[in-house]
Amino acid sequence: MLTKRGSILIAAIGAIFCLLSVAYVSCTKVGSSPACNGVICQNGGYCKKGLCVCPAGYDGYNCATPVVAKYFGTWDVHQTVIGSDTVSKIGKDSLYTVFLKKTATPTTFFMDNFLGNASYNDLLCTLDSLNSFNFALDTARDFNMWYEHVNIRPGTIGVMQADKQTINANVIIRYVNTTHNWQVDTLRMIMTPHHF
Repeated sequence: MLTKRGSILIAAIGAIFCLLSVAYVSCTKVGSSPACNGVICQNGGYCKKGLCVCPAGYDGYNCATPVVAKYFGTWDVHQTVIGSDTVSKIGKDSLYTVFLKKTATPTTFFMDNFLGNASYNDLLCTLDSLNSFNFALDTARDFNMWYEHVNIRPGTIGVMQADKQTINANVIIRYVNTTHNWQVDTLRMIMTPHHF
C-alpha cells in the first residue's frame, strides 16, 4: 500500500512539475523577448524585439533623450514674407538669430528673440503629440503683438547636407500695423545652426 501511495505522490509531483515547466517556458512578459535581455528602456519605455519603444516626448536607443533636445541651441533664421495683407511686404527678407532653450517637459522648449525682437522671449513651443517634427508656438502671454494661429509647420529637422540640419517653418501672424489695422502675414523661416 505504501508503495502505491508513494508512486501516486511521485507521479502527481512530476505532473505538476511538468505543467509548471511548460507554463514558465511558454509565458513571457509583455514586450519582452530573448533579444531584450540586458536592454533597459528609460522614462517608461519598453523593449520589443531588442529595441526600446519610447513614450511620447522621448527617443534614442534607450528612451533617455527628450525629443526636443535636437532643437536646443542658437539658430540663424532667414525669414521671407510669402503672404501678406500688404502686397509690398511680400518677398521681404529678414535675417536674425533665435535661441531655443530647455523647459521642464520633454515635449516643449522656449524660443527667445522671435522675429528678431528681444521682447519676444520665452515663447513656448509645444511638439505635436502625433508628429514629433511639428510644433506650435504659443504666444498668448505676449501683449505687444497678437498672433492668430501661430503654428510653425512642418518644423522638420532634416539633413540638407551631411553636417547641416535645418528647421523649415511657416508661421502665420496677425498683428496691429502702423495704421492701427489688423494685418496677417505668412512667413517662411529657414533656421540653420549658428556657427560662432
